[in-house]
Amino acid sequence: MRPNKVLLFFAALNLFAAACITGNPLQPTPAAAPTEALTITPSPTRTAIPPPLPAYPTGESIPLWVTDFADPILAEVADRKPDFEDDFSRNRGWLNMMPGLVWPLYAERYDGMLFLRLPEGTKDSILYNSRINRRNFVLTLEFRFVHNQPDDAVRFQFSQPPDQSIAFDFSNNRNWKFQWGSENNLQSTAGIYDHFPPERIPLTIIMNGTQCAVYLNNDPLTYLSNCRINPLHESAVTFRLLGDNGSDVTANFDNLNLWDLDNIPNLP
Repeated sequence: MRPNKVLLFFAALNLFAAACITGNPLQPTPAAAPTEALTITPSPTRTAIPPPLPAYPTGESIPLWVTDFADPILAEVADRKPDFEDDFSRNRGWLNMMPGLVWPLYAERYDGMLFLRLPEGTKDSILYNSRINRRNFVLTLEFRFVHNQPDDAVRFQFSQPPDQSIAFDFSNNRNWKFQWGSENNLQSTAGIYDHFPPERIPLTIIMNGTQCAVYLNNDPLTYLSNCRINPLHESAVTFRLLGDNGSDVTANFDNLNLWDLDNIPNLP
């Protein structure tokens, strides 16, 4: 599916599949042409930088998935222009959806960054852009929690029909969780990551075939060889902000790059 398809279909499909991870389906009304919520004079355009190949200390044990799966892919995209890049100096189709909104709104921007807000009293806010729905890809960006509330979490979710979903959760308390599967067969793994607020956190996600890998702060974080049951479907991508204490939550995103691996012939 391509961006010139009907946006309503993508949004409805994504929200339905997203509910499989949370078990709490949202019920939005159909979307009409939104108007932008906030207009700020953009910062100067920045040049997108591809993910660097990590330099591992001598003698450090390197997971086999890094050398066998991730490093060859990252080497291929290192000198290649992204298929989609966004420094958020303007809104390129990002929508904000929350329970209770009659229509999705264009996402807020400020100082050349994309903001995802979770107003007081709500527990889930979603950013969506059909232009980054792909099948096999490398996705890089930077994110940062604006407030120092430890239970807040950012979710990077990749949903596929009819009920398959992959989600990476990063909490402000330095816990991370990787979830995959279906509503009836949900699996997960978890751990702790280094986070030094207010620094931005570089994130790299690789999905190719049935394999998924995540780098955080340019270091290998986790890998799964069978994260997707059917890798032939495009993934509907959402960025979500989750909060449990009912207070106002904000996170921002910058320097997004996406390489479509299906456009690279003879990929290792």
